[in-house]
Amino acid sequence: SDLVVTVDGGSYTPAHLQINPYVPVQITFVRKDASPCAEVIMFPALDISETLPVNQAVLIQLPALAPGKYAFHCQMQMYRGTLTVKPEG
Repeated sequence: SDLVVTVDGGSYTPAHLQINPYVPVQITFVRKDASPCAEVIMFPALDISETLPVNQAVLIQLPALAPGKYAFHCQMQMYRGTLTVKPEG
């Protein structure tokens, strides 16, 4: 159940992701927007930052996470999304 997020038109689609707790997850980001703002994807709380080349799939490996909400955004915080780690059960 790999997640795919498209970066285009000033937003992430989908912008709100839900995953299960305590299992590592892969998210594929596909940047279609040539705007420089779309170039970097950041998960600040996880200390993850990756460059997204245009029209290339980039796989982001997330560690096993505790339940909660984790923001992700571009370097200028114009593209914004939320990763929700569901409570157990």
